[in-house]
Amino acid sequence: MSTIVTSKAQCRDCYKCIRNCPVKAIGLKDGQAWVVEEKCILCGNCIVVCPQQAKATASEQAVVEKFLADGERVVVSLAPSYLATAFFSSPWKLVAALKALGVFRVEETLLGAKLVAAEYGRVFRERRPGTMITSCCPVAVQIIEKYYPNLLPNLPGVVSPMVAHGRLIKARWGQDTKVVFVGPCFAKKSERAATEGASAIDAVLTFEELKTLFTAQQINPEGLADQLPAESVSRLRTFPLKQGTLKAAGIDDHLSADVISVCGVQECMETFAALKKGEIRPQVIEALACRGGCINGPAMDQNLTLPARRARLFALAAVVTERGEGGKGEVKKPEPAVDLQRRHTATGFREVEPTEEEIRKVLALTGKVTPADETNCGGCGYGSCWEKAKAVCLGLAELEMCIPYMKNKAQSLSNAVVEITDNGIIVVDRNLIVQEYNPAADRMFNLEKRKAKGQPLDQLISAANFRRVWKTQKPCTCQKKERGLNLITRQTIYPMAKYGVVIGIFTDITTEENRRTEVFNMRQAALTRASRVISEQMRIAQEIAGLLGESTSETKATLLELIQIMQEQEGNDHDTQN
Repeated sequence: MSTIVTSKAQCRDCYKCIRNCPVKAIGLKDGQAWVVEEKCILCGNCIVVCPQQAKATASEQAVVEKFLADGERVVVSLAPSYLATAFFSSPWKLVAALKALGVFRVEETLLGAKLVAAEYGRVFRERRPGTMITSCCPVAVQIIEKYYPNLLPNLPGVVSPMVAHGRLIKARWGQDTKVVFVGPCFAKKSERAATEGASAIDAVLTFEELKTLFTAQQINPEGLADQLPAESVSRLRTFPLKQGTLKAAGIDDHLSADVISVCGVQECMETFAALKKGEIRPQVIEALACRGGCINGPAMDQNLTLPARRARLFALAAVVTERGEGGKGEVKKPEPAVDLQRRHTATGFREVEPTEEEIRKVLALTGKVTPADETNCGGCGYGSCWEKAKAVCLGLAELEMCIPYMKNKAQSLSNAVVEITDNGIIVVDRNLIVQEYNPAADRMFNLEKRKAKGQPLDQLISAANFRRVWKTQKPCTCQKKERGLNLITRQTIYPMAKYGVVIGIFTDITTEENRRTEVFNMRQAALTRASRVISEQMRIAQEIAGLLGESTSETKATLLELIQIMQEQEGNDHDTQN
């Protein structure tokens, strides 16, 4: 199962996740974004920036709820960044709520960090030639494993503080103890599922997921008395900050060109690339994927700025020290032996490189046949048109992601419709000056010959209806015979005040109207002849009736009524035509 999942119903073709993914581990198919698991470093950017909240990690809330419901001994490992959160009025409300939830014990992950820091100090003092890269950050580790596997020897085989603490808890309280890590990092979920983490950590929750759990269990932390974690380590309070690992390991005294501390995925990758090329040769690199350190993790609440979180951490750290840190100082009893070793494995994938010809074919499909056509606007989420075309070749992107291409396509389609339609189209401005017209209008009114563009409309055709439409801002449909032209048109005229123009659409109905007039005249002639015949028949009938002595009044009335009906019908037909 993927660590990051996408809700298809909520994904809306914005490409924001692609733009913000530092390794472009996002694929797109049928307008739906999906995470390319083998490329993903779990930095969480796609989750944080998604405006539709279409991306999320699989929650282990149900797992934790089952542990508690089954009466398991649950120990929570609380990430040191909890002091920098603003989820509750006091971070110790969080500890109290965990106890109310039924948790057996709440400890700080700093207890594991203490062990890891000591091990890093030992490795640094006994180091071999080359650069040591601290590996507390799971995202930084994944960057190396997937994109810089040649740097794996630079990673000491030391577990993260989370795993170290999980192993310590199980060594203290039994292997059947359920360890739940709570922190600000999505990548910890993947680390838990890895070989080293699977045996040490039983579930991982983000701070937000923990809030959801409290709500589900109807626990209100604000109504509880503050509680401190069972044990802590005061001198490691800065561990979740930049240079925190170095200070905890006693390496901060060596900070110089030989010791580098980098924060942020981009800075990490630039530093790793420089190390790979031999451009730098420091003794130690501390690598953190989040700008400012773990207090700026992707699963931290967004209510505080990074400087505010940092200030909160230092302020509350001082309070913890004053209160005696729950366990009255650092743990003095002998610690059980904890295995801190881990193995780093290259997990990178071999991406099939498309040929230059294949990439250029894709570029050509979007109208980019020369370097000048490659706008590199970044609207698709990729840094360049070339990168995007390459992604298309790999099945990770679609042609339709190119915004200039789609815009031109839409315009071309609209232009094609305008160009091929048999209806004439004339566009005039508010002063009734011709701005545009299509070939059909040119054929109807012979506009090109008269150089119509830029000319007053009333010098070409009747402009009365256009003038009325602009004045009233109401569309109209009418029939018009153009003077000097053997042309009758049906006109539909629309105002477009937003653009300051009036558009007229003309349909040539000359042949139709001429045919109607011809039929009308033929019927009128037939009526005239019929009337003449009827009158003659009436005269003869009257003469016969006179000889027979019979009245013809009824016959006459009937015939006259018939003639009237025929005339009215012809009149209606003629009115309809006009």
